[in-house]
Amino acid sequence: MESMQLENLYAIFSWMQMEGSGRVKILENVKLGEISRILNGVADTKQHEHVNNMSAITYKFIQPNNLGVFNDIENTLEIKRQTPVDDSYIIRNNDIIIKRLNPDVATLITDDILNTTFSSNLFVIRVFKGYYPAYIACLLETQGMAWLNSNIVGSVAAIKSISTKSLAALDIPIIKYEKQEIIGHMWLLYKRRKKLLGDLIDEDQRLMAALINSITTSTKEEE
Repeated sequence: MESMQLENLYAIFSWMQMEGSGRVKILENVKLGEISRILNGVADTKQHEHVNNMSAITYKFIQPNNLGVFNDIENTLEIKRQTPVDDSYIIRNNDIIIKRLNPDVATLITDDILNTTFSSNLFVIRVFKGYYPAYIACLLETQGMAWLNSNIVGSVAAIKSISTKSLAALDIPIIKYEKQEIIGHMWLLYKRRKKLLGDLIDEDQRLMAALINSITTSTKEEE
């Protein structure tokens, strides 16, 4: 599977070079708020409301510490509510999630996630048709975070908090849709490749530790 992904990546690079030596022509800049809907999540305090378990509605709940660096979501909470969450606050395929405080990664939802909502310490960016979500997520993570972190809201500089307004004002370079797809696919492949390399390093370290332990244990037995 990974070899097929790498072959696709090489094909993408070759295609871009034939199209113009790897250069992508930017048509214009638009504001993120013009091409997407930006949602701030459900207030965390509402997750602790008293509920009747017999009639409660159960949701999965995404918090900032659930966002991994490999475009993954880990260890979501399960919450119960007496009143349903509005449908617009249910996570959908192609949603982009970023942290409100100290944003560092953009997480693109690539599969349908049933009955899942998100914290008020997160933003969900829901890109309109005509724009490729993986491309927007790539730009947010590789360029947008630096700009957002330079526009700090609040008096505590150590805690960088972004606002809906600053997020909506972010400039997005718009290119042809097919090239948005190419860059978006490249970004997702980069994430997968990075995770595989990390897993390989972890396995190498585990094997080395096991080998050293085996040698030292054998030495002690021989003494």
